[in-house]
Amino acid sequence: MKLIILALLGTLILSSCIMGGKMTGLREGLTKDQVVRIAGNPDGYQRAGEYEVLLYIERRTSAWSFFSGSIHDIVDYSVILKDDKVIEYGPGRAQHRESGDIPFRRIPSR
Repeated sequence: MKLIILALLGTLILSSCIMGGKMTGLREGLTKDQVVRIAGNPDGYQRAGEYEVLLYIERRTSAWSFFSGSIHDIVDYSVILKDDKVIEYGPGRAQHRESGDIPFRRIPSR
């Protein structure tokens, strides 16, 4: 029984490391196609002129969330592109602005 519990905990910990890693390959200057190859198809999409936002909702399983009763932690990632190149990315959702040079701003997760 102890062995089964340890195996399950090990699997949860390893799966949280694997899921959290898909966004680490992103960097400024990548094309939209490169982002999709690295992170997969986005869960959401917005466009305003020459700007695009790709939204990814990442569900992570961690040992801590397992013990607290919730199996998944949800983390939103936004990737903002201009002319098909990444100009900003990271955790949080992108929100449309009414004015300014860039029509989107990323609101970091809390």
